[in-house]
Order: sequence, then C-alpha cells, then structure tokens
Amino acid sequence: MSEGVERRLIDAEPAKPVEGSADVPRSERARRAGYRRRFAVIYGSLALIGGIAIGALLVLVSRPDAVPNPAWSSWEPTGSSNAQVLQIADHVAKQYKFQGDQLVVALGGRPTITDAGNTNAEVPIRAIAVRPDTSTGQAEEDDIELVDASQSIEYVLCGLGDGCSISQGAPTEERGTFLRRQSLELALYTFKYVDGVDSVTVILPPLPGGQTPPTAVFLKRGDVKSELSKPLSQTLAPITPTIGTIKATELQTLNRITRPRLYQVGYTQAQDASPVLILSPVP
Repeated sequence: MSEGVERRLIDAEPAKPVEGSADVPRSERARRAGYRRRFAVIYGSLALIGGIAIGALLVLVSRPDAVPNPAWSSWEPTGSSNAQVLQIADHVAKQYKFQGDQLVVALGGRPTITDAGNTNAEVPIRAIAVRPDTSTGQAEEDDIELVDASQSIEYVLCGLGDGCSISQGAPTEERGTFLRRQSLELALYTFKYVDGVDSVTVILPPLPGGQTPPTAVFLKRGDVKSELSKPLSQTLAPITPTIGTIKATELQTLNRITRPRLYQVGYTQAQDASPVLILSPVP
C-alpha cells in the first residue's frame, strides 16, 4: 500500500443516518402530534379529577358530621303502623323476664275500652285527660291537659295471674321500676318508628286482688325528645337487666323520665257518651 493513503479498517458501506423528521410525511407528523395532544389532555383531566376527589375527601373528613350516623337500634319493626305496634309489643315483652320466664305479655293498639253492655265490643277512646300534679303548688286542679287519643298508642302489660296481675314473685319497688323500664322502651320504639304518634300510654299490671286502681306510664313525644335523637343503647342498656340490677346511671334516667309521669287510671264519658281516659298523678 502506498504511503500517505488512508487505509480503511473495515471495508463496509457507510452507516446511514436515522430516519429524521425530514423524511417523515407531513400527514404522519400531524397524526403523531395529534396523539400527543390527546394524551396530554387525558392525563391533565385525570390529574384534575384526582385533585378534586382528594380535596373533597379532605373536606368531608374534616367535617364533624362526616361519619354516618349509627342506627338508632339494632332491631326495628316493619310493615303498617298496626303491624309495627304489635311487633314492638312482642319484641320488647320478650326481653323482660323473671327467673328465666317472660314476666308479662304486652297488648298494643289504639286506646280502647270494653263496652260493659251485652256486646263487649272495644270502643275507641276519644280523648285522654291528664290531671296535673298539684303537690308542688305549681299547678291548679283545673289545669287538665286534654290529649287527642287518635294520635296515641296504648299498651297493656298483662301478667298470667288473676285480672292480668303477675302471679310470680313479690310486688316490690324494684319490680315496679323494672316495669317502668319496659314502659319507657315501648314508648321509645313507638315514637321512633310508628308515624303519627304523639303520646303513648302503658297500663301496668294490677296488684293481686285488684284492690287498688291500675296505674300507667304516660309519655308524650316531647318528653323523650333528647332520647330519640341518640341511639337507644345510650339510654337503655342493649342487654335487658333483671329485676333489681338496673345500673345507677340508667336508673337515674329512668326515674327522671317515668316517675313524674306515673298515673292512676280511670274512665269517664264525654257529653256525647264517648269514653275518655282519665290519668291522675299517683299520690
């Protein structure tokens, strides 16, 4: 080989440059640019949606009412108003026991009285007359409150003794408190789930022998307004206690609500001969 002549190490065809944009047709370049713009819009939209979602979540979490309200009770009645009342009566009565047996049965419905005539028919109560408690000097004898019975529900607690009295156990104060607890639970379920009910009367079992007037717990919706706005378990323990074992905090609530609303039961007739339920404060 002659001096001064550069010698190639490899005798090969020189490499061609990578295909540049100059060799790509204009239509292809436009198509590629269009895709890039579309992907940019899609990714931008996704980022915007994600940001909005995260922001909304942070706002909800920061709000005090963000957590869903718990159910008022673990059980609730279904169906028509009449069906709901019957279910409430049965459900609650089964929870109240004495030595393992159900203490009373509960009969529920609109307030009625049995016609003493030959028919023995159930006559609807027209009104409920609630006499005031005059023992504190804050009310007069004639301050009688008249309640529309058409918007009321009545429960009758009946034991298995004579005249619906309770045949087992002694009629102690603790048993009376136990029955008032059952009355409160019946009323709370009724106000919460049965539409159009403004008052509830729970007639308690009479003492054996029937020598004293029957007594009743009478509650209006406004009497338990705060209890209806929070879960039932915060008012009454989910597991029904036995006689004499109600906890002190629950007993305090129970006495506050039901003791001032314990009445003796009587009846009279209005001028049109329709029956009226009379509730007089227990001495």
